[in-house]
Amino acid sequence: MAKSVRLGIIRARHDTSAPVIPDPACIAMLMTGDHALLRFWENTTRGHLDFVDSSMFPWVDVTIGTDTSRAAQARAAVDALRARFPDLPEWPGLNGLVVITHPGQRTVPNPRAGQPGQPATITQSFDGGATGVDGLSVAVLPVMSSDLTFMCHEVGHVLGLDHTFGLDNNGTDWDPTDANIVVGQEYGSPYDLMSSATFAGRFLGAGPTYSGQPTFTGPTVTNWPYAGAFAMGPHLSRANLHLSMPDALAGRVVDAPFPQPGAPVTARIVPASASNGRCLLLLHPPGEPASGVGRVYVEYRVPAGWDAGMDPLGPSLSREGVVVHSVVDVTNQGPRAWYRGSVPTKSPDTDVTVATTPLVVRTVAADPERHWVDVSVTAGAASAVEIVRGPQTDGVMGPVGELQETRTPCGDPVRRGTFATASTASFGVRGTGFGGSGVPVDPQPTITWTVGGVPLGAPSGMVDVPVDGAVFTLDYTIEPVMSELVLTSRGGERYETSAVVTVSGGGTTASATAVFTAQGWVEGIHPDDVQKLGDCLGRIAERYRRMPAPFRRPTPEPPWSDLATRRLAEQAWLRQAFRLIARPPDLDATGRGELSRLLQVQAPPTAFIDALGEAAVDYSVPEADLTDWLRNPEFTPYPALAQSMLLRLDSTRLKRPVFLDVIAFNYENSPGKPSPRLLEDVDTAVLEAAVVEGWNVRYGEAVSEFGELLT
Repeated sequence: MAKSVRLGIIRARHDTSAPVIPDPACIAMLMTGDHALLRFWENTTRGHLDFVDSSMFPWVDVTIGTDTSRAAQARAAVDALRARFPDLPEWPGLNGLVVITHPGQRTVPNPRAGQPGQPATITQSFDGGATGVDGLSVAVLPVMSSDLTFMCHEVGHVLGLDHTFGLDNNGTDWDPTDANIVVGQEYGSPYDLMSSATFAGRFLGAGPTYSGQPTFTGPTVTNWPYAGAFAMGPHLSRANLHLSMPDALAGRVVDAPFPQPGAPVTARIVPASASNGRCLLLLHPPGEPASGVGRVYVEYRVPAGWDAGMDPLGPSLSREGVVVHSVVDVTNQGPRAWYRGSVPTKSPDTDVTVATTPLVVRTVAADPERHWVDVSVTAGAASAVEIVRGPQTDGVMGPVGELQETRTPCGDPVRRGTFATASTASFGVRGTGFGGSGVPVDPQPTITWTVGGVPLGAPSGMVDVPVDGAVFTLDYTIEPVMSELVLTSRGGERYETSAVVTVSGGGTTASATAVFTAQGWVEGIHPDDVQKLGDCLGRIAERYRRMPAPFRRPTPEPPWSDLATRRLAEQAWLRQAFRLIARPPDLDATGRGELSRLLQVQAPPTAFIDALGEAAVDYSVPEADLTDWLRNPEFTPYPALAQSMLLRLDSTRLKRPVFLDVIAFNYENSPGKPSPRLLEDVDTAVLEAAVVEGWNVRYGEAVSEFGELLT
């Protein structure tokens, strides 16, 4: 049965020079549109919450003084509404308020004016968030800085939802520009709307950095003034939903006690975004208190519905797969959902150990169409060992050959080239079922390592590894307590070799293998010039209010397990970035050109070759020649044409391959002899005609329309 919730929406304008937002836009954005604020909460609770009787009040004008806090905005909005309607009853039947502050920012004198590079004025954004007025919870949402994810999060507080916890993150560092770095577990779930301050992102300091990005850009609302408002998602985690509103999941939960040794709990669950079926496995610990502390939740998240931003591959923490939360009694806050890990669908790792419990959650099988997943939960695990890859660094030793002078879209000179690297990687050991309990007096398992088939005896030293008839020397160390292996290659040597760990104890033996990849060399921006690229990207991001992450190649690169995976990941990064360039309606041609040149400066030619290959654009010349042409945007049309092809094809592909070099030849021999050097120079009609001509010659056909070539 649905629960009726009545919210009052107050629209408060503090700058009379800004025209009010038309009623149809407000209704579509906040109430009844397919991707509206209240529609999110109806959808994510699967109809449990009903906002039918909610009200949107007429616009009121308010005065906001120097105090721009959310509390001050809420108070001003309520007072202005009562002044306009003095006979208004005392919030008849309302469960909460939503205050839309328009525009929610203003121009003020710059306190640093007069200093080099400082403008006379700056834009001051108003505070947004949850507060209270006259006994009601209020979500204050400044229009020109609030996207839909933020709006839904703050309304979640009005509905009684709390933050989720989990991974170390910087969500409570309210001033990330100062020297004091704050790390905490609040906002620590990459899978829950109520962690949207960072979605477990850690981006400050020298420690490990990571981010969760489960949001996506939805359809725009005509006449809504803030172009960045349409970032939305993800769902509220089923764990947090059940903890706060268990009735919302009535009939959709698999309940089971913690499994006993040798008696696993198994279940088939559907995604959180599915309309029907059991979407949550709930495991009850022995003696579970009424608060639910200690219970474990298992759910399945896929890129669909409000979870459309889930990442199938990475490096985002918000990857599709099985997700685990537990309930923790957080000091001074009470029972909260706490993220315990995930099992990504596209990962060789099929299980996760649930911290503070004896449980291991494993993915047994997953439907290729993402309709369901089978999971198994055991008390402990069978005798097994796995290698846990630590961070890998590819330290730059120096340039190889000549450096190429180029520029960022902002005009800053940067140097590109090939740089020799020395790779350092760590391999941790995770073993179960070997008889040890962690107590020092217990017999400890025996752990041995081999690299490339050569046993490692001493705790540290050098090992000569045979690879395809050659011998490479590696430095190694074995940490004495945890037996973590650290390998370091010599600079400029590219190869792969195996690292095998064998664990014996409790009468059993098991082994696991990992691949050590010495990258040897990289192509890209000179390390000393990387900051220039970042500064340029920041200026572009500020101008277009776009998140910079997709348009900056990860530095240092993630520790991909092998060279093939590294190349695949780079291709996925490039394709994702081009999709983000192609689709947003608020990005003009100049912005697309600038972002495309950022990608050109960063991406190696192999990334373009692979991305084009995925779209069925191949080549008939030696790859070395094509690589040289793609590396040279000043003297060849290939970089501009390659990028234009990726933007034109977007998420489609050709039915059969067409040679890129033939497309370029046809384009340059079109009337007028065009030869583009920038993305904005490419005439899409001429490009399509060049592709059609290449198709017809290659396959002996007479196709006339480009659209006929697409899948």
